Amino acid sequence: MTTLTTRPAHRSESGSLLAICLEAFADEAVTAWVVPDPEARLAGMREMLPASLAAALDAGAVILAVGPDGEAVAASVWIDKQGAPAAPVPPTAGDPVARRLAMVVSATAARHPAVPHVYLSAMGTLPRWRGSGAGTAMLRHGLDRARGLGLPVYLEASTPSNRRLYARHGFSDHGPPVPLPDGGPVLQPMWHGTGTPWAYAGSDPLSNTR
Repeated sequence: MTTLTTRPAHRSESGSLLAICLEAFADEAVTAWVVPDPEARLAGMREMLPASLAAALDAGAVILAVGPDGEAVAASVWIDKQGAPAAPVPPTAGDPVARRLAMVVSATAARHPAVPHVYLSAMGTLPRWRGSGAGTAMLRHGLDRARGLGLPVYLEASTPSNRRLYARHGFSDHGPPVPLPDGGPVLQPMWHGTGTPWAYAGSDPLSNTR
């Protein structure tokens, strides 16, 4: 079995990190739903990812899984959150991609905890390294970091297999799932740690969306 190690990513690795994310996240369930066309999806990721990855690198929020040769094979983003979540974004008419992206942002913003926590916003592995334990290694690293900060961790699982992985590492479902419309994936909010992240009121910004 291949031995993988983990470490924080460095600001100087922005170029290689972008390449990893473009490949690892290209078939992610929510991304594929927002932009169904693979070529348009890749172009959109190339345009939008650099700024968000730069911010995550500056914040020390990126954890890498590294192979025996020292090359990164997977990446995850763990964002420290303080206070109330951002306000939901109203759906955008006309542009179907912008409309779906607004739906995702609104749905997840409605579920984000209003207490300090770490948000595992993304985790992906290069296709040829999937099944190697990269996800498990990054989860252990990120959870150890969160424990050191005294913070719980929140995420939205986008596939049943991801949900099972997180459950094996101590995450539990928190609140009902969030089904995205138009045949989109079902997101399951999950929580790791003590305390109650929010009092779920039963409202869902997508419940009346068609």
